Amino acid sequence: MKKILLGMLICGGTLTTFAQDSTSKTITTTTTTTSHKYVYYPDQNVYYDQATDTYWYQDKGAENWTKAQSLPPTIVIDKAGQQEIMVDGINPWANNAADIKKYKVKKDGSVKIKMKDKSPQQ
Repeated sequence: MKKILLGMLICGGTLTTFAQDSTSKTITTTTTTTSHKYVYYPDQNVYYDQATDTYWYQDKGAENWTKAQSLPPTIVIDKAGQQEIMVDGINPWANNAADIKKYKVKKDGSVKIKMKDKSPQQ
């Protein structure tokens, strides 16, 4: 009788170990985002992708951004104020609010770049 009980305990322990091993495997998925260079025209709030020769712009009052090979006649960009920016992902306008703050257009049409305050480390 003792042998039967001992055998059942060993088999039960082995089955429990196999069950734990089969459920404890972890699957890890990583997502990589690549930076992409755009030209930002703050005077008209337009992004240009040189690699694909496309513009991203937003019509006045519209919520959505439009991707096109050329700009509508109502949008005229000033290349003097252009800024090269690096964007993670494929939507250059994703950080548009931050870009508007960073590349402030003055009344004379020039662009003032607002840098983040860098306090000295102590």
